Amino acid sequence: MINFNDNGTVSGIIQDVNGPVKGLCYMNRESIKQTCKHRKLYRYARKLGRVIMKGETSGDVQHIIQISLDCDSGAMLITVDSKKPFCHTGNHSCFCIQASIKANLATLTEHIKSKINDDSYTGIMQRNPQLALAKVMEEFWEVIASHQDYQVSECSDLFVHLVMYLNGIGVTMEDIFNELNAQRWAPKICSKQNEISDKKSQEIIIRITTSKYTDKTDRFAEEQLGIKIIRQSGRSLCIKGDIADRNKFCKYFDHDENGKLSLFPSKPKDMPWLLASKRVTHLITFETVVKNYPTVYTVLHEAADPNICLALLCRKGACIEPEKWTHQNKPLIAAEHVSHVTRFFEQININPSTYHLDRVTGSSEGYLVNTDLYLLADAIVESGRTLEENNLEIWNVIIPKGQIHIALYGRCN
Repeated sequence: MINFNDNGTVSGIIQDVNGPVKGLCYMNRESIKQTCKHRKLYRYARKLGRVIMKGETSGDVQHIIQISLDCDSGAMLITVDSKKPFCHTGNHSCFCIQASIKANLATLTEHIKSKINDDSYTGIMQRNPQLALAKVMEEFWEVIASHQDYQVSECSDLFVHLVMYLNGIGVTMEDIFNELNAQRWAPKICSKQNEISDKKSQEIIIRITTSKYTDKTDRFAEEQLGIKIIRQSGRSLCIKGDIADRNKFCKYFDHDENGKLSLFPSKPKDMPWLLASKRVTHLITFETVVKNYPTVYTVLHEAADPNICLALLCRKGACIEPEKWTHQNKPLIAAEHVSHVTRFFEQININPSTYHLDRVTGSSEGYLVNTDLYLLADAIVESGRTLEENNLEIWNVIIPKGQIHIALYGRCN
């Protein structure tokens, strides 16, 4: 039973299906009857003295989701869809002028989805979700590389592209929330990783490089850690490790006589996630690898390499003028070491909005040789022979020789 006031009306609070309040109207018996019959909002207009359908002139019809009463039946809560604005001013809510209410995730997602058929960046991304997914990958690296001052901006870009991807493949925020609730906010991967690590708790598993700088890895392992690495000839990937100096070895590893030491070959850029996911216990690699990923490691021991540097390269004789770079005239820079390059530009006061880094996974010098699209590329330089044979030169040194470290990395505590 509804408790109408002396005028025969009751307040109706209009709520968006995603939660925000859209407005307030007054209902009488006839408007409630019409609303229930047509599943559209009919209200009693006090000024006109009659029942009208909300949106009958503006077209902003409010479709009913559900109706409920408060605890003493003196007010109605009417939940409607979120597609049409409610206010006569064209705003989504009548309360948007009086107070700025931040949208919840579902509302934001619906707003972005409303642009899916537009001939705009947002529309194109949602109609082509694989493009949005590629941008998610790009934005991820910008989050990794950016300074703390830019984290909000970069994380916002990452989030909105993820939303566009989800919209494009038909996944709603409700789907995401339901899945999170089903998992009780505990991602499945955590328990799986713990199971794997527990089974292998007695095994020391070290990832080492398979190709470039294997001699440096092997020398560091033997001289600093007491591990002699034995590699097979030809294409054999079988690698063994002997404890050549137990005193050195025991400084960095908890090891008993029944324990097992395993060495696994890996490309350097696969190493950080293998450590983070507990597939391995340790890494031997250069800091120029791990410091371009989230800090999922701890440094156990390191030694400087006197012969290599990290540098930004350009074509020989090229005129590089960062002071002329602008938001409208961004140069493209190919970068394997996005975090190092970003921090270097910060140190020499180059605005991050005036250049664009393309993360590449190897052979960055080639981006300067076969196309004019890129202005700069970063690379580890040792002898300089590759530069000489490809008519390239060092524009600026990011980390000089003697300051790049090879290290033993362990998991974070």
